[in-house]
Amino acid sequence: MIKTKGKNLTVCYFGIHDPNFSRNRIFKKGLIENGVNVIECVDRSSGIAKFFKLFFKHRKIENHYDAMIVGYPGQIVVPLAKIVSRKYVIFDALCTMWESETLSHRASYFKQIKMIIIDWLAVKCADVVLVETYAQKKFFENRFGGHPDKYKVVYIGADDTLFFNDGSIPKLYNFTVLFRGRLTPEAGVKYVLEAANILRDKDIFFRIIGFGILEKEIKAQIYNLKLKNVELISNELSFDELRIKMLGCQISLGQFENNLRLERTIPHKCYETLAMNLPYVTAGTPAILEILKDGISSMLVNLADPKDLAEKILMLKNNPDLMGNIAENGYKLYQEKFTPKNTVKDILAILQ
Repeated sequence: MIKTKGKNLTVCYFGIHDPNFSRNRIFKKGLIENGVNVIECVDRSSGIAKFFKLFFKHRKIENHYDAMIVGYPGQIVVPLAKIVSRKYVIFDALCTMWESETLSHRASYFKQIKMIIIDWLAVKCADVVLVETYAQKKFFENRFGGHPDKYKVVYIGADDTLFFNDGSIPKLYNFTVLFRGRLTPEAGVKYVLEAANILRDKDIFFRIIGFGILEKEIKAQIYNLKLKNVELISNELSFDELRIKMLGCQISLGQFENNLRLERTIPHKCYETLAMNLPYVTAGTPAILEILKDGISSMLVNLADPKDLAEKILMLKNNPDLMGNIAENGYKLYQEKFTPKNTVKDILAILQ
């Protein structure tokens, strides 16, 4: 138990975030499992109303917590958090709004300027900024300045009540490779489809679960290449449905585009794949290399290289022992470092 002045420490989770979004849910779960009390001060109203509602909601609890965490995403409310709270303000940035809108969603020039200003204000107002990788930490240090200790790396991890190893779920009869996630530029889904085209005569099938701004392009690519070995599931699934469909596959894929954001980020599905004892195949970026080892806890491929991806998938299909070892080592790594209880240890150190 973490205590302050003889009582368990209490954290206020503040902002406009979705409390059920993976990173927020995992961190809150981990804090609670470590004996920290968590109270919510959240409002998701549209427009300027949310700021006033947050202000008055906070008035009711301002003397009932020891530190504040601004949940993700929360860049636009960090200045308000600093104004209303006399306690330590920890801002869970994950990444910048600028890179999310620019590199993932192709924002206009004026929107980029707006995001840059919001990011700068959020970082300057926070006492501590949480980021997802050491590569991201270096990016924040170079972009915003300040003492390096202001930026703390907290890996996302995975919720072990939603994503877990379940031997009762049967594997699909055909060897099936899973890609699951947002169909955004950094994902590199087009390379997955090109790999599927290379492997179309190798009895290897692909299950793609996702939606996003590139959905029409992906559907067109599947149609133009006449990929009978590709299944696209673009409707939203419950966590139970998602877990079952993931566990039915033999391999889980990461991200593959040559994209600046990809160099600094580790997607949620990486940790979720490890938690489910599935072998993970992804591009060997600086961020990924912080936690995974090629041929040991993952199979790494070259960026934007469908031929290399196809070769590595075929290698695993033809070598079940290698595939099993990678899955088992990844699963052990998850249990040691990336459960909710373990992944928040750096947040606990800040709070202490």
